[in-house]
Amino acid sequence: MALFQNDLIAALFILLIVIGLYVINKVIGLFLQAFKKIPMKQKNLTKFILRILSIFIIAYLIIEGFPSFNNIPAEYQAILTGSISTALAFVSSEIFANFMAGILLFVIDPLDIGDIVKIKGYKGVVLSITLTRVVLDTFDNVKVDIANKDIMNSSILNYTKKIKYTKSYIRFKKQVIIPQYKGRGHLGGYLFNSIDEEEKELKLFHENINQDENKIVHMYNFSIKYPIKRFRILVDKTDKVCVEYKNKFGFKPRFHIMDLGFEITVKFRIMTTKAKALMDYQPEFAKKIFEIVRSES
Repeated sequence: MALFQNDLIAALFILLIVIGLYVINKVIGLFLQAFKKIPMKQKNLTKFILRILSIFIIAYLIIEGFPSFNNIPAEYQAILTGSISTALAFVSSEIFANFMAGILLFVIDPLDIGDIVKIKGYKGVVLSITLTRVVLDTFDNVKVDIANKDIMNSSILNYTKKIKYTKSYIRFKKQVIIPQYKGRGHLGGYLFNSIDEEEKELKLFHENINQDENKIVHMYNFSIKYPIKRFRILVDKTDKVCVEYKNKFGFKPRFHIMDLGFEITVKFRIMTTKAKALMDYQPEFAKKIFEIVRSES
């Protein structure tokens, strides 16, 4: 027996219920967003459960609410019911897969909101994380939605590091330094700065970190191939660009040789505490470096 007397009443009631559920989801979403003390995981889980319940309530009302459904021959009812069930099962399987992947992401915790990451070839800052998807704002100013199950099946490169024990400069240095930057083996130090000058810059950066409550450092890398011809002059011009962007990033970008061949692969490393600075200035910084290289190509 149908839940409503006729199809018109059923349609009106279902429409009102759909609007009501939508409003309830929005209000609860805004309520959760207003309370900063509620953990993000709890907010996402609550919103996800509400959406799933809403979907199943609407599906049940559509199947059981219209009286005309009972007038359909039994064999067609079975086909229609089977089709709806299959569609719901397919949707549920996708939701369930993303839901389980989302839980796994929260447990493993490979990324967080505000991190600079590379996922499935997209590089950008993490805008939001839910139990079904992650939203990135890429360096091309394009917002990309990536399903959690796709993230779990791909590699995640996180350029952001939560710095611990920042009161100790020695521990801080071990966390941010990489082998290529130790001693005088990298171009930025060997050709232009003394070890003392470089150490002074890193200590100043460490002091700035201690003033930051979040204690987060974004360490972004990218490579450019240089021609061998006039390489020393190109490096000189490159260092001037790095000095130009020191204040914008908060720390002078560094670079070192990765590979020698018919061309020279130079790897750049940007360190900053501000994701927005990296998003705003890295593309133009890389463009200026590329223009220097292209001028001699």
